[in-house]
Amino acid sequence: MRQHNEDIGLFPLRLFLLPGEQTTLHIYEPRYLQLILECVNDFKVFGIPYQTKTALSEFGSMVSVIQVLKKYDNGEIDVLVECNQNFKINHFEGQKENKLYPCGSVLLVDDFNTDPSDELMQQVKSYLETLLDKKVTDELSEYFSFKQIIKSLNLTDEEKFKFLSYSEERKNQFLIGKSKFLSILIEQEKMVVDQFYLN
Repeated sequence: MRQHNEDIGLFPLRLFLLPGEQTTLHIYEPRYLQLILECVNDFKVFGIPYQTKTALSEFGSMVSVIQVLKKYDNGEIDVLVECNQNFKINHFEGQKENKLYPCGSVLLVDDFNTDPSDELMQQVKSYLETLLDKKVTDELSEYFSFKQIIKSLNLTDEEKFKFLSYSEERKNQFLIGKSKFLSILIEQEKMVVDQFYLN
């Protein structure tokens, strides 16, 4: 991890994005309208700390506003954001001087530099063959990075958050388990479809 050099605005949400992922946000609270408009005007990033069911987590997503999609008459806006990097909160302030929104310092997480284990790669290949119903060739080797594997397994926000907090070994085991589970689901769905047509 490395320190991000300046404090960033924080917008806690029950949302967890990994680098490259995009989503739309509807902004209506005055404090977050102030934050988003500052980011748009000054080309700044902001952080989305992941809000669990019970508490604010220490991990989050640093995002940029890609586009303002809609402005409403009452001042509310819709924006498209993209995650640049994940972070761990170093210091959290409920409200900074002259700002309505929370802010804080963060440590950037560089957690996608390692390669998936051979066992995980084999399991994901098996999963993709089950999903696509055809042999997976070397042309699909692009899937064999943590980012592509996570994308292909369609992890939930909570699963992505948990993944980031795991050790490297646990990351591999977690994704192996997830891909095995999805493979079983796909096989069961195919059996149901086959039985439907047989009857």
